[in-house]
Amino acid sequence: MRLEVSGRWIIGDGIRFEGCYCVLQAVLINERVLVIYDWMAFERAAPSQNLFCYDRSGNLLWRAPDIGMGGGDAYTGVISEEPLWVGNFSGFDCRIDEESGLVLKTLFTK
Repeated sequence: MRLEVSGRWIIGDGIRFEGCYCVLQAVLINERVLVIYDWMAFERAAPSQNLFCYDRSGNLLWRAPDIGMGGGDAYTGVISEEPLWVGNFSGFDCRIDEESGLVLKTLFTK
């Protein structure tokens, strides 16, 4: 379920908290709030690691690792909620474990 975003704020379905950076997308999946922050807020020469997961109160549960693609490695948007697939700027779709944030699989799509 998509949540509303406004700058750094994530709002909807009883959820209201401020994130660390400007939010591109936030979705509620199984009581977890997955947030993709704007990759432009991160260091340019390093992977962004911009996919975070919070509980409904805004407590950090995990941060997804990069997929080893260097400076162009940034998450761009949720493709599928169940199972969780997230696009990556490097041309990959990434299957992310909802419980741990680990990258389970990558598929090159470019």
